[in-house]
Amino acid sequence: MRQNHKHRASLAASCLLAAAGIPAAPGDTQPPETASAAAAARPQAPAQHRHHRRGPRQLVLSIADDAQVVLWKPDLSTQPLEIRQGKVGFKGTGVDNYHALVAERTGGTLTEVAIRYEYARGKPSGHSSTELTAANKSALEIVPDPIPREHYHYHSDQSWGFIVRFQGQPVANKQVMLETANGSRLEGSTAADGRVSLHLPDDFPGIVEGTRDKRSAEFAVSTKHTEGGRSYQTTLNGAYRVNPQHWHSLGLGIMVAGIGMLTGGFIGRKGLGKKKQDKRP
Repeated sequence: MRQNHKHRASLAASCLLAAAGIPAAPGDTQPPETASAAAAARPQAPAQHRHHRRGPRQLVLSIADDAQVVLWKPDLSTQPLEIRQGKVGFKGTGVDNYHALVAERTGGTLTEVAIRYEYARGKPSGHSSTELTAANKSALEIVPDPIPREHYHYHSDQSWGFIVRFQGQPVANKQVMLETANGSRLEGSTAADGRVSLHLPDDFPGIVEGTRDKRSAEFAVSTKHTEGGRSYQTTLNGAYRVNPQHWHSLGLGIMVAGIGMLTGGFIGRKGLGKKKQDKRP
């Protein structure tokens, strides 16, 4: 696996779908950003200014104008989404669990696909997220394995598994590339079962150890495949956050040190008391 921090001008043309703005859900601190349709070919950089907003979560995506976008719901039903001025919005469907936004564009002998999984809240859907990831949403697809659980996120400095499938079957020895909006790039290769593990880099600039940091940034995992004289390019888009260990580890260290001091003091006093008893006539 190779990694460098030289940010290319853009991702491969397969990346049709990228976050342009995510108005924050309650408790989030990531504000809306703006991006043109041309900028959708690369992960968006994290926002520099943050503020608190409340209200229903809404995802706004920059989409190539000639792409078709379909929303997959937890029950595997689908709904076409309309592209307006190079963007498409997703406000949720009233049911909880993951939804998948699938953008596809075909031209000549090339098919490009980009997929993004987003967790929406609402009434219980009665379905598992594994049903959605197992469903074939495109010919060539990169699937999270596993997908982050509810109330959890992709974090920097963590390894995550992905599966590359073509026509529903795993693809072995396939080169996969991961790029982040913070300028990192790394590559991996799938095993016989189509799986590959990629380590999200700890590449957020200006991290202050011991200080809570709620920044997030975009990442994209992509690959290519040729079959029957036709080329396929696919990208899995998502967001990752600063690893909480940057502030949790410091607090844990202080706690452990405090426990050690208390324990040491207790043992010391106990030992001193025993010595005094031994000196009594």
